[in-house]
Amino acid sequence: MALDLENRYNKTMNIMVSLKKISSLIIISVLVSSCASINNLMQSGDDEASSSEIKDISVNKRLQISIPIPDDAKYLTDKTIIFGEGERFTGVLYLIHETSADDVVEFYRVSMRDEGWSEISIVRSDFILLNFDKEDRFATIKVNRRMFESSSSEITIGPKTDTTINRSLNIQPNDSSSDPFTIE
Repeated sequence: MALDLENRYNKTMNIMVSLKKISSLIIISVLVSSCASINNLMQSGDDEASSSEIKDISVNKRLQISIPIPDDAKYLTDKTIIFGEGERFTGVLYLIHETSADDVVEFYRVSMRDEGWSEISIVRSDFILLNFDKEDRFATIKVNRRMFESSSSEITIGPKTDTTINRSLNIQPNDSSSDPFTIE
């Protein structure tokens, strides 16, 4: 009988040791996965930065672009496309800022107005979208919030055309003929 009790005790202890090992493994795996999740969260705003080279904007680049750019801005080479220069600049400029999104938005609202651009609209959501126009050109600036009071912005500038304006306003062009045309 004493041997039977000892065997039961040993089995119970073995089960307890096994349960401790299993629970330890579960706790360790949860901790490791939560650390990975926190790491991903911390780097989520830097995904664009990790896949692209970040460069300072030189004086020549600022002159080529001819729109106001915050002093602390750096640009991502893989996401930036620039055609033309000066007043004929067209393309997408992707910037990283060390200041908050609200400060960047305020900079663009004041500086773009000072450069002769008219603010058309501003939309605030998870990101902030600003639309401007100037003569025959448009600019859309999307400002994203990032971790630790930093932000990023994507500036798209291009020419305005009657077709683009009419399409955005749902206006049909005057020429409503359905006849095909030929190019000679």
